[in-house]
Amino acid sequence: MDSINRHEQLLRVFSLIDILFGARHPLTTAELKERLRARGVIDEMSDKNIRRDVEFLENFGYAVKRSKRRSPRGTVCTAWSIEPGKGAEELVAPAVTLSELLSLAAARDFLAPLAGTCYWRGIGQLMAKLEKVATPALIAYAESHKDGLVVHPKPAAAKYRARMLNAVNRAIRRSLELEIRYTSLADARPRRTVLRPEALVVYDGAIYIAAVKVAKPVTGRRRGDADDAIRFFKLDRVADARVTSRSFTRRTEPVTDLLADSITLYRSPAAPRRYRIRVDAARARWAREKPFHPRQRVRELADGGVILDIDRGWDDEMIPQLLGLGDMVEVLEPEDVRDRIVDEARKIVDRYAGRLGTVRSERGSRRA
Repeated sequence: MDSINRHEQLLRVFSLIDILFGARHPLTTAELKERLRARGVIDEMSDKNIRRDVEFLENFGYAVKRSKRRSPRGTVCTAWSIEPGKGAEELVAPAVTLSELLSLAAARDFLAPLAGTCYWRGIGQLMAKLEKVATPALIAYAESHKDGLVVHPKPAAAKYRARMLNAVNRAIRRSLELEIRYTSLADARPRRTVLRPEALVVYDGAIYIAAVKVAKPVTGRRRGDADDAIRFFKLDRVADARVTSRSFTRRTEPVTDLLADSITLYRSPAAPRRYRIRVDAARARWAREKPFHPRQRVRELADGGVILDIDRGWDDEMIPQLLGLGDMVEVLEPEDVRDRIVDEARKIVDRYAGRLGTVRSERGSRRA
């Protein structure tokens, strides 16, 4: 069983535990499928897979009981339940501490961009369960203490449509191509784009689709070719998303590995380069704590400054970040990047110097 199918089975199994534990009577295979579908866990699956998932529970020590029930059509069929007693200890609700309640309440603020996804629904369901374990007084006490934690900027809840998020999530889970209408910064209106999505990435309060873009089909071909480069598509700019029936093979390199060399969500077809940067003492602590780059190595200097050694950095990502630090940093390597920063600094000076001359001229005219 590949990792994708295993992940989907675990989602179904944990949902089955909750469904069977909360059921008042044994449930048939058809009823289990209906409840899984209502939760958004499955669209369609065979009775054989349902039985296999129930056997999975038995193999892991849950006391599953088989019984016979009549279906609405009058036929006799197998029904399933979890028997109290043996194996039931795994399902007893654990004790909840105040710190756990506070942590979960804070996590809701951080995960607000995921409103509408299965992850957000899962947090809501977990909170509902915890509220059955904790007393109302304890929950009120936890909420009053949450005021001591501020998430800034606080992401907007329900920022994205649930239908769109479900489509993207389904395409990722099943390795299916996704058709979207996307408006890039260079476009005036949405354009149809076909993606092979790998993951959803939460960055800076927004959700991005990490995906390979499929080129338009060449004449005589049924499908377009992908360039195999991961790009990031901001969900705010997606007008619509539709899952296709066209499958693809997932990349072997995880998206987390691709982001390990990036300060933001930047990717470039050009090869990354080695950087050596001197940071003045006034920004040295900031450069260590932030950190400036996820894979930086820090060398302390006698004057309180630091040298950052970065093995892999992209010029078009690094240079804007370095310019933002002004005269507090100096690029030691690569040499040509020093020249580019000088050119950018001169352009900035020319723009402001020209504006300053215009303002002085206007002031002189008003005085005259």
